[in-house]
Amino acid sequence: MSKAHPLVVGIDLGTTNSSIAIVRDGQLTVIPVDGRESMPSAVGIDPAGRLVVGQAAKNQAISAPENTILSVKRLMGTDETVTLGGKSYRPEEISALILGKLKQAAEEALGKPITQAVITVPAFFNEPQRQATQDAGRLAGLEVLRIINEPTAAALAYGAGQAADQKDETLLVYDLGGGTFDVSIVRVDNGIVEVQASHGDIHLGGDDFDEILAKLGEERLRDTMDRQAPPLPPASRRRLKSAMENAKIQLSDEPFAQVREEFLTDTAHLETEIDRNDYEQLISTSIDRSLDCVQRAIADAGVTASRIGKVMLVGGVTRTPLVQQRLLAALGIEPRHEINPDLVVAMGAAIQGAALAGQPAPAILIDISAHTYSVLATTGDYYYETICVPLIRRGTALPVAKSDAFVTSSDRQERVEIVVFQGESTTPHQNLLIGEFFVEGLSPVPAGNQIVVQFRIDLSGMLTVTATEKDTGLAKSVRIDTAGQNRINLDAARTNLAALFADQDALDAENHPNPSWPYANDDDDDDDDDEVAPPDFDHEIKVEPLTPAASQPAEAPASLLASAKSLRARAEALLKTDLADTDATTIRASLTAIPKAIEDRAWPHLETTLNTLSDLLFYLED
Repeated sequence: MSKAHPLVVGIDLGTTNSSIAIVRDGQLTVIPVDGRESMPSAVGIDPAGRLVVGQAAKNQAISAPENTILSVKRLMGTDETVTLGGKSYRPEEISALILGKLKQAAEEALGKPITQAVITVPAFFNEPQRQATQDAGRLAGLEVLRIINEPTAAALAYGAGQAADQKDETLLVYDLGGGTFDVSIVRVDNGIVEVQASHGDIHLGGDDFDEILAKLGEERLRDTMDRQAPPLPPASRRRLKSAMENAKIQLSDEPFAQVREEFLTDTAHLETEIDRNDYEQLISTSIDRSLDCVQRAIADAGVTASRIGKVMLVGGVTRTPLVQQRLLAALGIEPRHEINPDLVVAMGAAIQGAALAGQPAPAILIDISAHTYSVLATTGDYYYETICVPLIRRGTALPVAKSDAFVTSSDRQERVEIVVFQGESTTPHQNLLIGEFFVEGLSPVPAGNQIVVQFRIDLSGMLTVTATEKDTGLAKSVRIDTAGQNRINLDAARTNLAALFADQDALDAENHPNPSWPYANDDDDDDDDDEVAPPDFDHEIKVEPLTPAASQPAEAPASLLASAKSLRARAEALLKTDLADTDATTIRASLTAIPKAIEDRAWPHLETTLNTLSDLLFYLED
């Protein structure tokens, strides 16, 4: 009798469309929602006052924009709100409704409850955006086992790493979706899928192309109108943009698209033909921006275009012929799109979910940090300058822990403030502030008291910061609430969504549209993460105390094994170089200890060994 594995779904929570997939009994399946393999990422209130999610909401976007939310993904990680049915909601709450619809479809298709998921995000999503995505999953009643990057998921779906003897192949994943663009360079060797570099633009996608075409349509309409005519009313502008979106889709397969929209004003009608060549000229600058990101990612990975073995396309906009032509011209490789670019990300997330559930999965995924993380410090002997000192640099393999020592600047200094930034600059104001906290009660000693600061990022890209007074061991370890003052209060959000569903019950209890969506309940109510501390500091960045290291549960074996394989490959490569005897001895000892710890399932010991090896490699590789 075969062992039963938990059901872990993979979800692509997209700007324009979302989809859900699962690996079950060895079969990868995309689960239909309302009869379609992908669902519009739309939420609305229909004329009867009922909540609608997906295609039904998208259908009413033109006639009832005030009661329809589209492209909410672009607001994730911000404190902006949207209005639905006269009430305000956070982006996480709207995203939770989308996730809940996907969850419900999976439960109906599989006949079992779904409680665990892997959710994808753009590779260049920052920490607040990743945290907001995780919060949305929890509001939808899902335990989010992993947040993974969309290009990484696509590489898994294309079979990267699924042959144990697959040797040293470099792949490029070009992901142009509805709202964001990402490119990743992925190396595959002996069943290990390692992301070497990622770059992207969170303000480049199909929505922008729709807007470019809408402006063209409006210009052509104005050519038929009186020059003194007022601007198009909002409802007409929405109709025009929807028509141009359909034209864009048509131009992926045909050289011309006809657009006919009557009575955009009381007297004006639009009847025009869009030539594919004209459209591609309009978007050429945007494609240039994406290719700049491609070149940046290739450079960050330390490879040349000639080393790229495959180019894989992700996202519906990659069906545009110009995208494929420009990639072929730039890289000399015919892009691959044999897997539906709208579904490939969810499929890859499902493969990763299957691996986390314990199903056989030969590919071992190693992702990277898409950003540099720094701590604020002052430098200089006479003229002090405040700078960002990087601890974890962009492109570092995950999971990772890096530390450095800093010193106090005043005699008998009682406390230090740890301020954390995300970004590539050494100038603080050019980076994103993501957290700060104090370590208090320091020893009353002269200036120069050493404080060791450690950054640790897990496989979901979540950051933990520890600051330790070296001489006494006094430490404070916090999981920085990377969304800062923008972080949603989960309890308040559950109450808000519960009120929404109470309104639905009052409308029509018998035909409640979504009876199984558990927004008002969370399976992990005892999890301390639900408690959001009040703001303590100037920037109102919230921090969450962690339990002492000895009482923390061991990391999941899958993440440790991925880290072990990555570190082992790096260590073995270093042993072939001219190392000092002491360093070589330490590396060999670690390489001997790793398989023993895995065999004994001694996960805490394995984690300690890997951390020691990672720190040593960091300095030796530099």
